[in-house]
Amino acid sequence: MITIRFVSHEDIPHIQSIAQETWNYTYKGIYSEGYIQNFLSRAYSDENLSRSVERDLQSAKRSFLIAEFNGKVAGYAQTRQVKEEEYELLRIYIRPEYHKMGIGKEFIQRFTQVLKPINKLFAWVGKENHIGRAFYEKSGFKEIEMMIETIEGHSKTQVKYELEISKGKVGS
Repeated sequence: MITIRFVSHEDIPHIQSIAQETWNYTYKGIYSEGYIQNFLSRAYSDENLSRSVERDLQSAKRSFLIAEFNGKVAGYAQTRQVKEEEYELLRIYIRPEYHKMGIGKEFIQRFTQVLKPINKLFAWVGKENHIGRAFYEKSGFKEIEMMIETIEGHSKTQVKYELEISKGKVGS
């Protein structure tokens, strides 16, 4: 059974573990191992995650969610508000053994409830990230734009996926 709940400080070690596992699974061969480890140590440090969790706990519109599958932490997702009814999906990572079980879809549905009013949800995904792109396409997101990002002297194409949210339901 899938349970989606709001993040707490106790989730930080789970988030770090999932980040380590999913980044190595998803980005090995796209980014160098050094880049991945450096990024993880900065973005997922105790200090950064603590601040992020604290901001979420203070917010009326909770935007940092945890997924549990049969009581085990399986993934996390986080958004940020960009415009009045528009949000960016900053991160959504699910342990590989829980892929294709509907957890990502549950995250998106929960965000559309918690972040009301919301009419647009978007995410930037590396063009080479076939796992992520397949998820967004299957979830009803449309590819709307591309940009070149330079990381460690290497140019990578990022694809912007956008989901229009009707007042009734997701992905319609």
